[in-house]
Amino acid sequence: MRIRFLSSAITLSILFTVNPALAAANPKPLPGVTAAELTTNLENRRWSCSKPQKAKDTTTINCSSKDKTANVAILGTTAKNITSITVNSTTRISYGWPRFIATLPIDGVDPVAAQKWVTTALSAKTSTSKIFGDVKFSVVLGSGIARTLTIAHKST
Repeated sequence: MRIRFLSSAITLSILFTVNPALAAANPKPLPGVTAAELTTNLENRRWSCSKPQKAKDTTTINCSSKDKTANVAILGTTAKNITSITVNSTTRISYGWPRFIATLPIDGVDPVAAQKWVTTALSAKTSTSKIFGDVKFSVVLGSGIARTLTIAHKST
């Protein structure tokens, strides 16, 4: 009985420390970059961005490239505290946008190294992730040539 209780306690403690849903409930912001800087930068490149949409504990901003081959979803606890950035590209030509987003001034991330890694990951045959400082970059392969880059705190 005592062994079963200890086993259950250990299992529960592991579950609570590694469960991504629990980590996502209180995501850490990406240090050094704000939604206003990112949206202004995209709008200066002729993208259109929505106004911040507030939900329960999140703020979302969606941006689309002029030709609609790429979009960016910015999530945060507020418009100032970005917790993740997701870039979707549907054509090879639009792969430049994930490479551009990889150069954002995120504290603890070398933008040259991040851009180089994203460039390689976009051409890979499998989805992949890499951590720079406390920030995780993930490239997921979609159907055909579609690619998605997600940037979030490594604990997310």
